[in-house]
Amino acid sequence: MVSLRLQCGTDQKDELVAALWEDGTQGITEVDLNANRVELRAFFESSFEAAAYAAYGAQWEEEPDIDWAAETRAAWPGRTVGERFWVVPPWNEDATPSGRVRLVINPGVGFGTGADLTTQLCLEALERELLVSDVVFDFGTGSGILALAAHALGAKAVCAADIDLDSVLAAREDLPSEVGLFVGSIRSVRDGSVDLLLANLNAETIANHAAEMRRVLRPGGRVIISGVPPRHGERVVNALTANGIPPREIHEEDIWLRIVC
Repeated sequence: MVSLRLQCGTDQKDELVAALWEDGTQGITEVDLNANRVELRAFFESSFEAAAYAAYGAQWEEEPDIDWAAETRAAWPGRTVGERFWVVPPWNEDATPSGRVRLVINPGVGFGTGADLTTQLCLEALERELLVSDVVFDFGTGSGILALAAHALGAKAVCAADIDLDSVLAAREDLPSEVGLFVGSIRSVRDGSVDLLLANLNAETIANHAAEMRRVLRPGGRVIISGVPPRHGERVVNALTANGIPPREIHEEDIWLRIVC
């Protein structure tokens, strides 16, 4: 067993963690450093060429013979999110707290485990915004957690998509069959077919797809966005407004924005 030790800014952590899972890590630990930086240790069976992580000071280290899979499982307890959700990995057998909706999601290939703040911000808005009459589309679904939550809250119909095949295959394992799921982008969605659009994505993707987001919305349709750092907020807000979906809520928490249109 070896570990890959990396350091990054807190605003880079979520994307870096997702990349490490895609590369097959068996577990990740995190230690807070000074000045909004963290150290990550990702555990692998054997080392590989880590040039993609060079900017994060990548260093391989030999590790003692420990069951890191078990350690990782222990590091993913059930957690409450918002007023209604209880998010757990598949191996968690704790009882669901009274009044909570249980979301079972595997912290594996796709981004969005419920532990990351951007997903939590989306879930908090979703429980407030969702109507049972809504047709929901999760744009860039990652792990599928937002689509799963919309279905669990009783949305009329839920569909999700991601351009990454591995993420879609992993999400399919956790999503009920009633949730539509495909490999692709928002461009494949029919005009005027969505009541509530979910997008936990980076600022560039949101800004570049604002026109497509407006195209797929029905009259009165709403949008929940997260994954945008405050420094890119103006660009995203301008793109959304220019395409006829002006924000009605901009909430800043830690290093992220949640935008509701």
